[in-house]
Amino acid sequence: MPLPTSAIRAALALLLALQTIALSQTANLYTKPVPGAAGGISGRVNVELTHAIALHRDRVSCYRAEISDGGQAFRFTGLPTGKYDLVLITKSGGVYEGLFLGESGDSMTGFMRQKLDERVLKADAFFNKAKLHRFGVTEDGNLCLALVERMRDKLILKQSGETLNSNLRRFEIVDLAKATDNWQMMTSRHIFREETPVGEGMGFNDHRHLPDIGNLRVIDTVKDLGNIVLPPAK
Repeated sequence: MPLPTSAIRAALALLLALQTIALSQTANLYTKPVPGAAGGISGRVNVELTHAIALHRDRVSCYRAEISDGGQAFRFTGLPTGKYDLVLITKSGGVYEGLFLGESGDSMTGFMRQKLDERVLKADAFFNKAKLHRFGVTEDGNLCLALVERMRDKLILKQSGETLNSNLRRFEIVDLAKATDNWQMMTSRHIFREETPVGEGMGFNDHRHLPDIGNLRVIDTVKDLGNIVLPPAK
């Protein structure tokens, strides 16, 4: 039986609202350098970067570095005192991260792991694809932190009704609380968003966890990490 016209209109309105929210969040994605803060992080890599991101351990402040020297050098300035984890994204489609996500979640299997994957996939209806790259849990097992990549490779409409001639990719850190027999999404901190060439069949980025680019203590100088060799992503 065909859906009533009113139901179709409501569904289209909801989709447009979700698209508008997803498109508008980019403006506030990165934290501006703090005036007077002398802290920073610099380094060089062996491949071309498109983004270098520093996430404060509060998972609220998120900074983007200046990229130079053909994409192989990055520099953050204006960082207040604190601990930071880096995320490096390469032009060839690799994502390298030193994010603190708690204790390793490798031991989680069975029903709760299945529910975790389901909850991550369904958490944002605008994106039609999602992948949980890595996650960890607190010591008591009641809170899960996860690095999630989301993509949309279907029709995207702007608020004006015009078609956006591109796909979208987003990375985020999500907090999930353990319920009796499921996981509940608590917060989501977006750390990366980009438009990519339009077309279906869009693939996920290659991912590699690098502990050496995490837990970086910044005080009142620019911490130079020197040369960082990024291994082939997997």
